[in-house]
Amino acid sequence: MQTESFNTSGVVFKQLQEVIRIQQQIILSLNEKEERHQHDWTRQRLSQESEKLNFATGEIQILTRKLEREKESFEKALHSEKTKARKELAKSNKLNTKCARINSIIQKREDILNEKENQISELHTKLEKQRVTLKTRLTDLEVQRQQKEYLARVLQRSGRTGPEPDAVATLPSPGGKASKGSGFATGESGQLCI
Repeated sequence: MQTESFNTSGVVFKQLQEVIRIQQQIILSLNEKEERHQHDWTRQRLSQESEKLNFATGEIQILTRKLEREKESFEKALHSEKTKARKELAKSNKLNTKCARINSIIQKREDILNEKENQISELHTKLEKQRVTLKTRLTDLEVQRQQKEYLARVLQRSGRTGPEPDAVATLPSPGGKASKGSGFATGESGQLCI
């Protein structure tokens, strides 16, 4: 009885071992399948990421080339603008120099004009003085002429023959000049009074 029990236990033990071995094989097989699945999934993801990377790399290259073209264009434009700015600055400096020279000439001419205006003003003053002097002189001469005519008429009426009218001494005139008197005086109007 013990032998049968021992044999049964051995059979059961062997069957258990077999079951365990089969389970281990199944587990190994499942692990292998899972690893293959994960490997395929990883490879698929790697392929997708590689495609994305290649696409991104292509885009980067396109953008880089575009950026280089824009950079070259910008540098050319900047160089052109700098050249233009230098020319404009040189032109501006020349114009400033020319303006300064013209301003200097204008200032000199204004100084000359001011001097001429001062001279003209002085000449006007002198002319005005001479005009007043000549007017006074003309008035004096007119008074003298009237005095001579008057004396000539008086002498002619009285029948006296006196000195020639030109020889008659000049009487005082409105100009205030004293003359050698002949006893005659002149009124305010310059007329001879006896």
